[in-house]
Amino acid sequence: MKLQRTQLAAAVGAAFVVGTSAVQAQTTTPGPVSSAQPLTVQLYGQVNRALMWADNETQNKWFFVDGQPSSTRFGINALGQVAPGLRAGARIETEIKSNPSNEVSFAVPSQGALTGDAVGFAERWLDVFFEGGWGRINLGQGSGAADDATTIDLSGTALANGAAIADWGGGIPFTTAGGVATGVTPAAGIDNLDFESRYDRVMYTTPTFGGLRAQVGHGQKAGEVTEASLWYTGKLAGELQAAIGWSRETATAAGQQDNETVGGSISWLHGSGFNVTAQYSQSDLFTAGRDATHWMGKVGYKFGTHAVSIGYFVGEDQVAAGDEVTAIALGYTWNPIRWAEVYANAIQYELDRPAVDANDIRVFSIGSRIRF
Repeated sequence: MKLQRTQLAAAVGAAFVVGTSAVQAQTTTPGPVSSAQPLTVQLYGQVNRALMWADNETQNKWFFVDGQPSSTRFGINALGQVAPGLRAGARIETEIKSNPSNEVSFAVPSQGALTGDAVGFAERWLDVFFEGGWGRINLGQGSGAADDATTIDLSGTALANGAAIADWGGGIPFTTAGGVATGVTPAAGIDNLDFESRYDRVMYTTPTFGGLRAQVGHGQKAGEVTEASLWYTGKLAGELQAAIGWSRETATAAGQQDNETVGGSISWLHGSGFNVTAQYSQSDLFTAGRDATHWMGKVGYKFGTHAVSIGYFVGEDQVAAGDEVTAIALGYTWNPIRWAEVYANAIQYELDRPAVDANDIRVFSIGSRIRF
């Protein structure tokens, strides 16, 4: 949403104009600064709220949640031409989540049960960049070079039925027939292992050649992080997108190994609306001697403003050696206009652990995302 589109944004824009005028009034040295093109500033955001019902055969409950696959957030983009063939910009983005759909549980059904109704802000992007025909350099807090390489999805149902399926009901515990907690949740047992997310880093992105682009970066979380990825967008009787990535975070404690992850995803949308999506990732966990994996396959169909898909997901050895958590999910999305979506899903999680007879978990959700 550009600043001039609302009165609020116009007021914000006026503040920028006043500030810019003050700076220009104090600038006496002629040169590129005074002749530069003005900076374009854009305010954007979204609200994503849903009703979610969960049942682990010991308890069941309705929750009012923020949809973790794409949380409630807002931000500011700035972009301007600083020299011929060179642009610069910045991005500030924060999220504010009440009752995240991947964290609520029967013990903690709402934010207030844990924090006294205090809902905090969390940083997502604090980033500057320069770009031209040679590519782009990013510096600051933001997505790492391989972030989202496992989440390519052309099905139109990514909110309800994406690769990170444990974003829905991820905090609900598996229990035994006697109601005893197993210590496993979907969030812990079937994570999609999507590299290192966002952190402070420097990252280079190449120009696109024949549908291909590459990214490489280095930064800091608890340990030093290095990431690289390759992305493809093309045509094949419709649309085809794919990505493959690699990341490594150095160990920060004695007895740990580096956390190294490799994986990728691919999605094909035929001109008829039929689509297929697949993903695989493997991570050498900090815990020495144990690797974890995640894979999924999904088929779907898009027709007009509607989309539906069914997916199967598997997480192996993520909590303990020998564990396998699976999920089968059905997702639906109605997207009548770019900025409004209504979605619903039905998910069944199963835990296979040696010598443990665990109950299944069932999750149903319906929600909406409004973007501006």
